[in-house]
Amino acid sequence: MESNKTTKIVMPDTVRVIEGFRDTGYTFDAAIADIIDNSIGPGNATVIAVALTLDADASAVVRIADNGIGMTLTGLENAMRYGAERQQDQNSLSKFGLGLKTASTQFSKRLTVISCHQKNTDETPNAAAWDLDRVASSGDWSLELGTADTFEQDLFEEALDELSVLSGTTVNHGTLVAWDKIDRLMKTQRGTDVKNKSQTIKRLQKSLQQHLRTVFQRFLDHEDKRARNVDIYLNEEKLSPWDPFVENRGGDLVRTKEFAFEAPDGTNHTASMRAFIIPRKDEMEDLETWKEANVSLDRQGIYLYREGRLIDGPSWLGTGSPETHVNNLRVELSFEAQLDPIFGVGIKKSGVHIDDHFLDKLAETLWPIRREADKRSRAGKSKNLTTGFAAKRPTEVTLDRVKPTLRVPTVSKNSDGSIELVNKSGNVTVVGKDGTPSGLINITIDDEFADMNIIRKESLNNGVLWDMSLSTNDLLQVELNAGHEWYQKAYLPIANNTNVSQAIEYLFYAIAQAELDSTTTELREMFEEFRIDVSRNLKKLVKDLPFPKDLDRD
Repeated sequence: MESNKTTKIVMPDTVRVIEGFRDTGYTFDAAIADIIDNSIGPGNATVIAVALTLDADASAVVRIADNGIGMTLTGLENAMRYGAERQQDQNSLSKFGLGLKTASTQFSKRLTVISCHQKNTDETPNAAAWDLDRVASSGDWSLELGTADTFEQDLFEEALDELSVLSGTTVNHGTLVAWDKIDRLMKTQRGTDVKNKSQTIKRLQKSLQQHLRTVFQRFLDHEDKRARNVDIYLNEEKLSPWDPFVENRGGDLVRTKEFAFEAPDGTNHTASMRAFIIPRKDEMEDLETWKEANVSLDRQGIYLYREGRLIDGPSWLGTGSPETHVNNLRVELSFEAQLDPIFGVGIKKSGVHIDDHFLDKLAETLWPIRREADKRSRAGKSKNLTTGFAAKRPTEVTLDRVKPTLRVPTVSKNSDGSIELVNKSGNVTVVGKDGTPSGLINITIDDEFADMNIIRKESLNNGVLWDMSLSTNDLLQVELNAGHEWYQKAYLPIANNTNVSQAIEYLFYAIAQAELDSTTTELREMFEEFRIDVSRNLKKLVKDLPFPKDLDRD
């Protein structure tokens, strides 16, 4: 059957498209890193200067300048095109030809790029600008392009002078990226203007500094031969590399592995894995190195590198879940640009979608490594977690004394070997006659804590702050999660205040015993969800509280 269809060119709505490009989900840190990719990749820069400040009117100023080869007018036009021509170098940090534009307009409504090619240093630099207000009013893709005006020339000369001072050599070519009409940076999560701009800019500077130190670690580390040397400055301060793996300073390389792949073009490539276990604080000779390593729950996991640049992580990428007792495990996974389809690299070069078959192989490789990290961590924590919480501490003495007067459930052992919880709902099975736990409460098999009513554990299932267990001495115990942020930030700072810490411990004991006195097999999941929700909310509430300075977070 013949079709009566014809073809018709349907132009997209310019305003809707340009606004859509403003909502690609960039964070500010990721946006600046994407622009720096262009400086390092096609720009071939060795010195990059980032400015993030407030001007005299307390408006945000964002500038990124480099001493790269620069661009001709034709090159500048191509760079500003949405979907710029593909780079000849497949291994360039640039990918889709969208990052410069989408990263910039995520936060500003005017993007200006001024550049002078290394072969045209005697000529006036060229400039190009996307002004989203102009695009919206005209309805077409109107790019401002041509010789830089007087203001742009002055701006460019100032940038080259700064680069010259920072590098210690004369810089007369390169590129400057400038954001203007910045409308989305100094905002609260609700979309309102921040009240304290000075404090906000300091917070942004601190976050960006750590992000760039981490993402471009190999480029910043002049001893690392896997990437060429690049110096990055933030507000004229030279950034030092942050090495997640503490390599050559105590980090223990426990496993290396090469994963072979066939790229879509038929060529063969490998992804390289290196797994490091960071020593505990008491094992590290240099305490400052341990502090710099920032061993914590949010720093464990896989660090994914594309062409020497960190593009994702740390996270476990679906190969496992974050656990306190593997805080000391960090995995480096590196691949070349030709494997982008395998790793699902997107516009932002983050939020990857990795091939499931490879993830299965990776998880299998990491399983014994996680066990080793767990073993090393527990070796130092088994005694540290309970230091100061001995069975005869005031809370335990009081509970043992007044427990007979409290409304708490009891435990009954039957002749068939089963164990039941006797509460106001009746008899609820804890352990079946075949010795199988019912899952109602946890079963503690560590005799060291057998006589304690409140015990500390380095982590609990689902990340809850508290849970219940039955000890080998048939005590119904409360388990506290020493790895939970509320425990570390709110409880530990007052742990030495006997009256306050006792009051908090009594509260958890009373809540836990009340749950046990009311629970049934049918209600177990409801109570579990209650603990999960409360624990998650508490974690969010203490997010901005500082960790105790002397807290051993290994």
